[in-house]
Amino acid sequence: MTENKTPPSSGIPAFYDSLAPDYDDMTGFGKRFVHEKPFFRVLVENHRMATALDAGCGTGFHSLLLAQLGVRVIAVDVSGEMLARLERHASEMKLDIRRVRSDFQGLKELAPGPFDAVLCMGNTLPHLLGEADIRMALTNFSAILRPGGTLLLQILNYDRILATRERIQGARESNGVTFVRFYDFDDTRGLVHFNILRLEKKEDRLTTGLITVPLLPVTSARIVSILEECGYRQIGTFGSIAMDPFNPSLSKDLVIIAATQ
Repeated sequence: MTENKTPPSSGIPAFYDSLAPDYDDMTGFGKRFVHEKPFFRVLVENHRMATALDAGCGTGFHSLLLAQLGVRVIAVDVSGEMLARLERHASEMKLDIRRVRSDFQGLKELAPGPFDAVLCMGNTLPHLLGEADIRMALTNFSAILRPGGTLLLQILNYDRILATRERIQGARESNGVTFVRFYDFDDTRGLVHFNILRLEKKEDRLTTGLITVPLLPVTSARIVSILEECGYRQIGTFGSIAMDPFNPSLSKDLVIIAATQ
């Protein structure tokens, strides 16, 4: 059953509702289980994760992966369409995952915990367009974690993206559809606009679609500073879920593991 707290009026739910039918194809949903499960098994064991909240779960990849590893998971997202696909995945995989439709402001009310871990993956945090909003989210994550609980964050490496002005973030073809992810830089507001271009050839006709959402390109130093301000400790930065060292110039991702007081 999916519980609902209506999110504030925003383009984010609409963006991800429209993306939901293509999301699994665009992200290589099935293949990721084989690649990421060994790393998450180590995380679950090392951080004693019996319970977890997946904040910004999308179609539920990480929720499903944790549930396969025996973790009791609550999955949270603002998109009803994304949660509907998670429900179908969970049913097909015979996994029990509680689903909550909410923004991060509603977590303490709808999923009070305490949890052993909170995950915020898939470049979710940059959808909060101000540092005050990021601080609010991180504070709310801390409030539902047990003392000494684990926060796992993953965003893109904006140190590199801002330095190189790299526009194309990725391209993938699946089932005859090509997805191109690219940025436009909004220097006036200090934001980037995340675009997904969908190209599909049907017979002799090429159909196109474009959706866009703004993001805050938060750098590694700034996110670590905000985490410290919010009372997190033992903050580690990595270049991927494989826990290789973070290189601001080269790493594709920024993965952070931190602990509550």
